Amino acid sequence: MSRPNPTLLYHFTHIGHLGSVAAKGLLSDTHAAESGLITTEIGQPGIKYQRRCRPVPCGAGGMASDYVPFYYATRSPMLYAIPRSRAASYTEGQDPLVYLVTTVEQLLALDLGPVFTDRNAALAITQFTATLGDLDDLVDWDLMRATMWANTPEDPDRRERRMAECLVNRRVPWEAFIKILTISQDRRRQVETILSGFGINIPVRSHPEAYF
Repeated sequence: MSRPNPTLLYHFTHIGHLGSVAAKGLLSDTHAAESGLITTEIGQPGIKYQRRCRPVPCGAGGMASDYVPFYYATRSPMLYAIPRSRAASYTEGQDPLVYLVTTVEQLLALDLGPVFTDRNAALAITQFTATLGDLDDLVDWDLMRATMWANTPEDPDRRERRMAECLVNRRVPWEAFIKILTISQDRRRQVETILSGFGINIPVRSHPEAYF
């Protein structure tokens, strides 16, 4: 199946980070940590360490941790781990997590130079490219449309491929985002209240189907 156009991208973060993202943009893990903006740590420390050591061989270069990551689908393996207490010290579950949504086309229009991968950027076998034309065949688009992505004996790396990424160096400005998804109507109203304090009007949708 061909790449969808527009090609939606998803990054989930804790609702407690939303104010800093609205004010400063969405920063890479490296730059957010340097700025003291990470108040709630969600990711697994082992994977974060791998990303700090994984060079990006195209685009702006640097390490994977220097980039803001987006997935091509909701319900990622990373999100799946959270309600099952597999996300290190994070214990708040999915409820406070919100999706920031953009598109590949929007990142290109803003000249953000995205880099594309075929699986988790931390892995040694991951393929990287900064060429948009490569994206059609790089990502398993059929798998991105699937509700679940468990490995099978016939296809033992489905989980890895579901974690294909679109990476943006250092920072994604707020104007890149086209909407926000939440798990419930209560969280939707909370997001709208936070953003109204910044004079921001962006579609916010309750979309529980994007969660486990």
